[in-house]
Amino acid sequence: MRYIGFDVGDGESAVAAFEQGSGIEPIILPVYGSKSILSAVGTLGGEIVVGERAYTDALADGLSVRFKSRFTYDASRNEDIVHFARGVVRHLQDSGAVKPEDRFVIGCPAGWNPTARARYKDLMTRAGIRDPQIISESRAAFLYAKYAKTVALDVDILNQSALVVDIGSSTLDFAYIVDGRETGVGTFGDIALGGGLMDAELLRLMVEKNREKDKIKAVFEESRSWYSYCEIQARQLKEEYFTRLPQDPDATVKKQLRICYDGVQKLQLTLDKAIASNLIHNPLASLGGRSFHQAMEEALRDAVRLTDSQPPKLVLLTGGASRMPFIRELCRNIFANAAIVCCPEPEFSIAKGLSYAGWVDENLRAFRKAISEEITEERIAGIAKYAMPELQTEAVDALSQLLIDEAALPIVSDWRQGRLATLDDMNSRMQTRMEQVLVSPMAREALAPCMEKWLKGLGGKLQALIDPICDRYEVPRKEMQLNLTAAGASTLSLKPRELTANHFVGTVLTIVVSVATGLLCGGSGVALVASGPLGFLVGLVVGALISLLGTDFISKSITKANIPLLLRSKALEKRLASDSTRKKIRDALDKELGDENGQFQQQVVSGFSRSFKSYVTAIAQAAEIPIE
Repeated sequence: MRYIGFDVGDGESAVAAFEQGSGIEPIILPVYGSKSILSAVGTLGGEIVVGERAYTDALADGLSVRFKSRFTYDASRNEDIVHFARGVVRHLQDSGAVKPEDRFVIGCPAGWNPTARARYKDLMTRAGIRDPQIISESRAAFLYAKYAKTVALDVDILNQSALVVDIGSSTLDFAYIVDGRETGVGTFGDIALGGGLMDAELLRLMVEKNREKDKIKAVFEESRSWYSYCEIQARQLKEEYFTRLPQDPDATVKKQLRICYDGVQKLQLTLDKAIASNLIHNPLASLGGRSFHQAMEEALRDAVRLTDSQPPKLVLLTGGASRMPFIRELCRNIFANAAIVCCPEPEFSIAKGLSYAGWVDENLRAFRKAISEEITEERIAGIAKYAMPELQTEAVDALSQLLIDEAALPIVSDWRQGRLATLDDMNSRMQTRMEQVLVSPMAREALAPCMEKWLKGLGGKLQALIDPICDRYEVPRKEMQLNLTAAGASTLSLKPRELTANHFVGTVLTIVVSVATGLLCGGSGVALVASGPLGFLVGLVVGALISLLGTDFISKSITKANIPLLLRSKALEKRLASDSTRKKIRDALDKELGDENGQFQQQVVSGFSRSFKSYVTAIAQAAEIPIE
């Protein structure tokens, strides 16, 4: 699969292609012999012409430039965008540079909202591009910096905190990256701040100085083509000046234009140090009275504010306007503690980054699909069910101890001291108490150690399912490293109510009540009832009744009887706390929890399977750089 990155710039555009699995960096596809094509469009004899063809041989009808920057507020520029994209794509198709199966990825300013992006995608579809993908240009710049060998960034710095500053003709975009992925701040920027403002201002200044300014203004009012042509020339003059500036601080560049519309007017374009200073520092109406320098500084300081929790250690400058020295100086002053890096070919970095983005996004979509389809709840359940004996042993010990100490003994104490009249009352109150304990923080705390130990044991087996999928889709294994006992524990913890059921309560109650009635009705219980002179007489009566009516009848009668306080011995509490009784409760719970078809195992296995499925889906989603 090939991914075509189409950077439709406000001043210039470029197209790059990246072939998946080739191991070769994206290459720039020439358009009409030029790697970087002027973003200009018009018609000649009804044929769409783009780039320099729109004004070199003859001035095209409806010549339009800087249409992208006007897209969000001027619907009349929609057709310019459609025609320009159609002209570029048709040329690439006709020359064989792109094929029908290639996937197009098209950039847009980070500041565009979802509605603008959807409209832009519709326009690209109308231009003949099949299912175009629209992503932010600042994200593309980051991916270019991350993957391109020509940038040669320190990967450690890039994976700590970085800020991409994309300065184009019409917009200023930022992408903030921490730990190799964008943060919640994501992308932000100014959709009305770019180098094109200086082009328009330079042209305005030159017209104002011209003796025929009124005639030239009248031509511009009547002919968009001539205005666009002159703005193109102003832009090229500005680029020439700033390109020469590092070697010649006193550079002066000039260009003479002939405007042939209603007669001929000559327009001299000049740019030197003084005029450049005016362009940078004078108030601009388009910026609400702020200068270009002031607006740029405010935007950069706002970026400092938005990233102050973890200031960038790297600031990567890209976009054609990043070549201007004053912008680099601003960045060095404002981000004094960061390394400032300029892309070696800023005019191509977005196009190349877009082609990388197509591959990255498609690969991650396929990866997430594979995770969803292959890491099924059935496979998870199989692993969890196989490991249930390990959890069962620990859970039985924790639950039996908890239920005896926090539910059984306190309620038995209430019965012995007369706060509960009958054993049936004790039974009912104990059931309520047990249910409260099992859904309380005490249960969570009691079960937490065994759950953590169990989850830790499952980690390796579950990781073995995920690692091969990571390798298949070139996703680093560390991106999908399971952490079930730390960050993942809160996601995967099971509610106590899911670990328990009324079966547990009934099991414990049966044992407690049987111990109580046994003590009162027979065996060593005769000694309990018979303790003391009065108890001895009662014991004789009970013994006689047992022989006549049977133990079951006596037990049922006793549970409903209001037994005198004198007969409610402390021996019952001691017996419940004894090792033998605790063993009975543990054995009963072990049998209950060990039933493969019982509620405990079913709820634990199904609950864990659902939770883990959600968890692994979430971390697979996090593997993608979440900027749209």
